[in-house]
Amino acid sequence: MPIALHHMIVPVADRDAAVAWFVDLLELREPWQNGFFSSVQLDDHLVINFAAAPVPEPVHLAFLVDDDHFDRVRARFDADGTSYTADPPGRRPGEVGEVNPDGSGRRLYFRGHGHLLEVLTERYTHVPAGSRSA
Repeated sequence: MPIALHHMIVPVADRDAAVAWFVDLLELREPWQNGFFSSVQLDDHLVINFAAAPVPEPVHLAFLVDDDHFDRVRARFDADGTSYTADPPGRRPGEVGEVNPDGSGRRLYFRGHGHLLEVLTERYTHVPAGSRSA
């Protein structure tokens, strides 16, 4: 059986607000209470458990979406004023509102609930040979 990430815990200051925001933005299935967590299912395997806790260090989460979903996220951000960049913040000045067009799909970076987030339309292709799982 190939190895797959099954679940992860993401600390957020306001669990209910964070879960509602992620569910809406990423068009996820309805969340459920899971003990101390509010959980959302991303696909057939991955569950994100949101925990109400101080955010000691931001984590980076990247979500692979189709082109239509990417366009909806970007349109939403343009409409509500959410700032996004073409590369992780700080790599290139003056790039707010740009989308990375480097030939490996489109991607944009933004901050949400204390974390650095990314939506992208294609899997990274620059993984060294032999590094991929069978």
